[in-house]
Amino acid sequence: MKNDEKIKLRLSNNLKRYRKENNLTQTQLAEKLNYSDKSISKWERNEGIPDVIILAKLAELYNINIDDFFSSQIVNTKSKRKANKFLISCISFTGVWVLATILYSILTIFGVASFETWLIFIYAIPTSLVTLVIFTNIWGNTFSKFLSVSMLLWGLVISIVVSFSNIRLWLLFVAAAPVQILIVLWTILLKNKK
Repeated sequence: MKNDEKIKLRLSNNLKRYRKENNLTQTQLAEKLNYSDKSISKWERNEGIPDVIILAKLAELYNINIDDFFSSQIVNTKSKRKANKFLISCISFTGVWVLATILYSILTIFGVASFETWLIFIYAIPTSLVTLVIFTNIWGNTFSKFLSVSMLLWGLVISIVVSFSNIRLWLLFVAAAPVQILIVLWTILLKNKK
């Protein structure tokens, strides 16, 4: 009997922990499961247990195994997801540079290019920063969005100035300054909205 109570207590604690890790209120979770929030509350207070079908739905929702609800080991899914998102972003960002290196090597070896092949790396700057902007807008917080958009702005300006070094384009830096101010204001507006 005592062992059964321990298992039920562990289940209720894990149900509550996984819900909170996934930033869900009891009401939001109840809506996803088509249950009442009173049922969710009851499970988390160890006054009842969900059936196996609900546990399977919850495990799928939280991206865990059903066994994890009964485990005393803490599986931090939030940090796993964060690490995966960071890894995917890094792979995409680095992938642009790998492609640029491959293209540069091929063009240099075969002598196909009629332009300065080193410019491929200059063009890789804004291209890789676009991937960074995309992923920070999907997964990032306000500061990371601000940082990636700012880096893209200045990366574009640097790429254009370096590409056309024989023309006086230094005024692009002056023109980019008001755009940077707009980015700062946009970030403040987003932060205040939350």
